Amino acid sequence: MRSAIVSLQAVCLVVLMGCRPANQDSSLQVGTRLQNAMDESLARTGAIGASAAIIMPDGSLWTGVSGVSHDSVLITPDMLFDIGSAEKNLQATLALTLARDHVFSLDDPLERWLPPYPNINGKITIRQLLSMTSGIDDVVDNANSPWRIGYDNIQFEHRWTWEELRSTLIGKPEFAPGERCAYSNTNYILLKLIIEKATGSTQASEITKRFLIAYGLKHTLVDFRKPLPDTVTIAHGWLDKHGNGVLSDISDNSLNYLTSLSPLLVYSTPTDMVRWIDALYHKKKILSDTLLKAMLTFGGPVEREPLMKAYGLGVVDLNVGMFNPHWESVRMCGHLGSQFGYSTLVGYLPEYGVSLAFMFNRGADRTTNDAIVPVFNAIADVLFKDLGAEESGQEDELSGMLEELEKSPTDVHLMFRIAKAYQAKREDYEAW
Repeated sequence: MRSAIVSLQAVCLVVLMGCRPANQDSSLQVGTRLQNAMDESLARTGAIGASAAIIMPDGSLWTGVSGVSHDSVLITPDMLFDIGSAEKNLQATLALTLARDHVFSLDDPLERWLPPYPNINGKITIRQLLSMTSGIDDVVDNANSPWRIGYDNIQFEHRWTWEELRSTLIGKPEFAPGERCAYSNTNYILLKLIIEKATGSTQASEITKRFLIAYGLKHTLVDFRKPLPDTVTIAHGWLDKHGNGVLSDISDNSLNYLTSLSPLLVYSTPTDMVRWIDALYHKKKILSDTLLKAMLTFGGPVEREPLMKAYGLGVVDLNVGMFNPHWESVRMCGHLGSQFGYSTLVGYLPEYGVSLAFMFNRGADRTTNDAIVPVFNAIADVLFKDLGAEESGQEDELSGMLEELEKSPTDVHLMFRIAKAYQAKREDYEAW
């Protein structure tokens, strides 16, 4: 669920490994070079399988897959993955659409739609939920949450009620509403409650009819109240459950706990998600200019989230330089997703009109980034060079800070310096 569940130290270590692909023959078509980069990098890491889709500046679609789902079953482009917190972009777009339709206002306080709850300030607005500025405690970080008790201790069949979740997993707020920006999944759980109260419908039904059907996203699932269609194939998720390097196939476990705890559980393909991102940010078919500008008004820095320069409304100003300092200057908005057994990145490059989506069937353990970031970097190197992107001149300075952090991994002051350095370089996305 958490978009950046892995530690800053792990990400920094991967960056310092210099995960750049072997020299590619520039005469090869970009699609072939992208696939070669994916295959070669995945073979060198602990990633199990990968699936990716990119819509190029000319509107053409490239898709690539590598690795396996399980046993000898290869990853295919139509296999679905749990997209984790990347779902928040769908939720936020639904909220903005409902605001457009005057179902509610983004500036409505929670107390207009929900009864009073302990540890939740009724004056918090829907906009503050969307922008992660409410200060509400994150259910993921609670010591009793499934994401903290150890995977083998999770009650997979258990369906959490809102009252149980609220009383067990939500502690005192971190700060007053609007005071700072801190990532909290609880914001989007409350958003779901408001959406369903205001519409008299389920959030899944609203997303299905407004987005999935309307935009032809035929390989995306959001409603898990009924059995999965026979035509759907889901990539098996893999997890290093005990941190000992041994990966386990966790696909046989029930999703009941996730469907009841997640703001919105979504399984999809890179092709569906890249078409969604293209329609939203490039073709601008889904939201008006005014609402898109509201979505892309970023605030931050986001506390304890080095992969996020800033947060908008269900969208992240992504810190590409944390993956690879060579491309620190490349601007990308989108979202990350991390769930047991799965990792996702969806993004849009406004300077080039490029939409992209990467999905892996490995996620949410301490060595996930060591396995998947080199694959992303290898593909990104090919893509960014083909686009003519300028490599960052700040690589030496950043690498020095990261090397220093590796020696002093608990240096909070140094982490703050790195976060502030990225924040200072944040581009104005309103220019889009």
